[in-house]
Amino acid sequence: MERNNSKKINRRFLYILLCSFIGATLTWFINHQMGYGAVIANGLVGVMAATFLPNDLAGITYTSSLIGMSSLEVIPSMGVAALVSLVVALIFVNTAEIYEGIGGKAGTTAALAVIITRTIIKIFS
Repeated sequence: MERNNSKKINRRFLYILLCSFIGATLTWFINHQMGYGAVIANGLVGVMAATFLPNDLAGITYTSSLIGMSSLEVIPSMGVAALVSLVVALIFVNTAEIYEGIGGKAGTTAALAVIITRTIIKIFS
């Protein structure tokens, strides 16, 4: 029984990681590489996530898409966006129950992930 439950948790975490990665990198790509701008990129990714994904996965996809809205000075490459998406997923998984129902969670989570990632990059460069 425990092994089956562990598989469910691992699968859920993988889905969260994947959705976080797709949300951040796709929004960054539409924003910076395709040149549509941050609002349109975020809107497209958010609507697609809400249309095709269950609520919890749509939420993490939208949260991580806020990363892709950042300027090139903040998130200079898709690789950095991907790294921040990992941090968003970790924060999301560890705070899901704690901040349930509190407004502003998506933006706060994305901003915190960007700050943490930029700090780590600064330390190691």
